[in-house]
Amino acid sequence: MSKVKTPKPKGVPNKHLHARTTFLYQAATYLTLQNAAEESKACLNLGDQTAQPGEHQNERPSPLALQLGSDLQQVSRKGQLRLSVDLKRSMCKSCNAILVPGRTANQLVENKSLGGKKPCADVLVVECKICGGKKRFPIGAKKQLKRSKRKAVLEETMSVLGSEDGPQSDSAPLTGTEQSSITG
Repeated sequence: MSKVKTPKPKGVPNKHLHARTTFLYQAATYLTLQNAAEESKACLNLGDQTAQPGEHQNERPSPLALQLGSDLQQVSRKGQLRLSVDLKRSMCKSCNAILVPGRTANQLVENKSLGGKKPCADVLVVECKICGGKKRFPIGAKKQLKRSKRKAVLEETMSVLGSEDGPQSDSAPLTGTEQSSITG
């Protein structure tokens, strides 16, 4: 007698955890943007001529937004969920703040290679205005292959180059005159 196999469930496993992390991220982003907008309005309403609208934004981040970011990290760790790359890149690792360019984060492109001459060495630096943490991401550089794949590609190109030079048989030994012409 064979066992009857139960059908595999359709859909995403741990769908409730994905829904929860999505909600937490959206709520934290909304509160971050809302807090920044309220601070810029307050700055304009005070009539403070010396302060610019963007100066007071890094003084007090929304504590609820920071808490939601922290909860998001905890849910993903406890449920063993892999967060998407875009989501991870838009959050600060040290303070769990949502990184919004111009409001809670500064972005600049660095190139420390010989005066910036190598375009493949461009690095995007995202700095959190709340805690000062920095994240670096390569820009424009092709991802390097793993060592085993690099060796395979190198061997393949060498075999192609070897076949273009002419038919050479590795199994046939060279005669004395052929060896002397090769070596000298």
